Amino acid sequence: MPSITSSGSGSGIDINGLITQLMTAEKMPLQVLDKKELTFQAKITALGTLKGAMSTFQTAVRGLSDVNKFKSTNVSIADATIGTASSSTIAQAGTSTLEVSQLAQNQKLTTGVYTSVNSPVGTGKITLQFGTVDSKDTPSNTDDTFTVNSAKASITIDITASNNSLAGVRDAVNAANAGVTASILNDGSGNRLVLTSKDSGAANSMRLVVEDTDGNQTDTNGLSGLSYDPTGTRNLLETQTAKDAKLKIDGISVSKPSNTINDAIQGVTLNLLKVTTTPTTITIGNDASGIKTSVQSFVKAFNELNKSLSDLSSYDPKTGKAGILNGETAIRSVQQELRAVLNRPLGSGSFFQSLSEVGISLDKAGAMTLNETKLQQAITSNPGAVANLFTVNGISSDPNIKYISSTNQTVAGKYPVSITSPATQAKFSGSALPFMKIDGANQSASISLAGASSSISIDTGNYTSQQLADQIKSKITANTDLYTSGDTVSVDYNASTKLFDIKHVRAGTPTPTTTSMSLNVANTSQPLTIDANNDSIMVAIDDISSSSIKLKQGAYANPADLAAELQSKINGDASLVKSGKSVIVNFNEKTSSFEILSSSYGSKSNVQISSVGTSSLATLGINIAGIASGRDVVGTIGGEAATGDGQLLTGTGKASGMVVNASASTAGDFGSISFSRGFAFNLDKALDAMLSNQGAIASRVTGVNKSVEGITEQRIRLNRQYEMTEKLYRQQFTAMDIAISNMKNISNGLTSQLANLPK
Repeated sequence: MPSITSSGSGSGIDINGLITQLMTAEKMPLQVLDKKELTFQAKITALGTLKGAMSTFQTAVRGLSDVNKFKSTNVSIADATIGTASSSTIAQAGTSTLEVSQLAQNQKLTTGVYTSVNSPVGTGKITLQFGTVDSKDTPSNTDDTFTVNSAKASITIDITASNNSLAGVRDAVNAANAGVTASILNDGSGNRLVLTSKDSGAANSMRLVVEDTDGNQTDTNGLSGLSYDPTGTRNLLETQTAKDAKLKIDGISVSKPSNTINDAIQGVTLNLLKVTTTPTTITIGNDASGIKTSVQSFVKAFNELNKSLSDLSSYDPKTGKAGILNGETAIRSVQQELRAVLNRPLGSGSFFQSLSEVGISLDKAGAMTLNETKLQQAITSNPGAVANLFTVNGISSDPNIKYISSTNQTVAGKYPVSITSPATQAKFSGSALPFMKIDGANQSASISLAGASSSISIDTGNYTSQQLADQIKSKITANTDLYTSGDTVSVDYNASTKLFDIKHVRAGTPTPTTTSMSLNVANTSQPLTIDANNDSIMVAIDDISSSSIKLKQGAYANPADLAAELQSKINGDASLVKSGKSVIVNFNEKTSSFEILSSSYGSKSNVQISSVGTSSLATLGINIAGIASGRDVVGTIGGEAATGDGQLLTGTGKASGMVVNASASTAGDFGSISFSRGFAFNLDKALDAMLSNQGAIASRVTGVNKSVEGITEQRIRLNRQYEMTEKLYRQQFTAMDIAISNMKNISNGLTSQLANLPK
């Protein structure tokens, strides 16, 4: 009989093979678990894909929140060689004529010739100021005047032994950032230092006052060779005069310091290129392209997300194939939340309440469609409202109130704004000065009141505005032609018109008659002289102290010119410049006094005069004084008390977090802020929630991961059970193999014995 090969020690049976086959059958449940795990892993991947698609859509939505992307106007100039133009959303459609008679230009000054860029120039200090030169239309410069540009701070530049070469002065000027560009030009005969004002315009002419260490401030030796005073020493050569741009818009004359003009036509910026020979036309039109592009981008981004949702959750009844996330609650949750946001009205802060009003709708498949005609109608009727339908924005109905920002706590709606007390700047007011001069040229004045006319003769002398008003009143009441017993006369100086307003009430009649007139007292300005006794001042602005400030000595034709000098020098102080502090200096003709105001508003604004010259009080009315402080704005937003900080009001209640700038100078009601959270914000907020660690996607991923963990635990338990089962099989087959082996041995023994029996 054929032999049997076996791994069994006695039976010859393939026990390992039998056990392997038995265990393969036992382990069939593991294959089911593997398939389940693969399905769960595929779902995790699909959920990650969904999360990525939602994040991409959220990025597009956030980009849509920028109101500047909804540009709704365009502008063009018929003759493009004359200039270019751009517009913002506030520009109004229409046409204007443009004529340009002069372009703005910078001033250029140049030195004499130096042998080398390393030639010594001299040492000392150069104080640079900007202002307007009036040549009086005469060839001589002896009658020229220079009015300081108070908006520009004066800058003092130190020239020492380390930088006193031509190149060193150039570098020192450029490093000072003084509003001047310095360069060196070699004209063939030698090297010249060229100074060019960075800003164009007549008010940006330069004045260079030099303190030469050789003691002579006017000669051409040493640093004084760089002196240039339009009213005095001119050691530099003017090669280009500072000029304003001069133009006419719709026949109205306009003068601007720059060829780039953004404040002539509201919402339009002009860039002038050349002078016109004939008028050209500026055309402003509605431009729907910006809004259309933004809306189309929004629709496209949403449909890309919707396609991802559909592909992941689809089911084809013909093939029976389903998307990996078919039936998933996370998909349904995302779709339902998006539809809820898109169908929810925005509220009272928005003109348009729904996307359907601008032509956007959802079809049965959840895809977004756009009706271009309806969108165009909405843009035409109210382009700003279309922008607000998507963006976070606040629109003020009053120019004194400007929306600045909001937080997530600000509720959409319309909020009235009321100012109880406007913000103020800290203001130092000096003593009254007799700046009005009465002499033989202006002491006689003709007055007509209540049908009577007469002349009065004002006493010669110097007066404050109030003193002169009192003098005029006393002369009227002493004139029997103009005044009778019982009449009432008042005289007030009008700083705006620079006239004295006279009101007269005639008594002694059944109905008292009231007459009034304005009296012009010409040539009343009294020059002010600055010398060594009143040329110094130290101030502290918003708690920052200045160094000792020196004013230019000389006679100032009127207090306004000296106020400009004060403002320029104070604002040029290094400590104040470094800290970003500045002042506004006025001469108040009504009170006949100098006023120094901090440029900042509110309780943090303060001004203190800490040092003055010995005669400053007597000659300028300026003395050492305590701290003058400003006040924060006080008011309400939406009827709720708001928090004031300077001119900023921060709302409370429903307006919590809304910040507006209140520039009003008087108390009162100032319209309202219509605040809306457009669909972009609402979608962004909803997507934040859905994509958060507590959102539907994260929750479902967590659930699937737990299912995978459960499969792992089941696999461990089954493998342990399979080990025990295999061990039992081996024990049983081993016992069987031993029993068979024993039986074979017995059989062999019996066979042997039988074979040995006698036959």
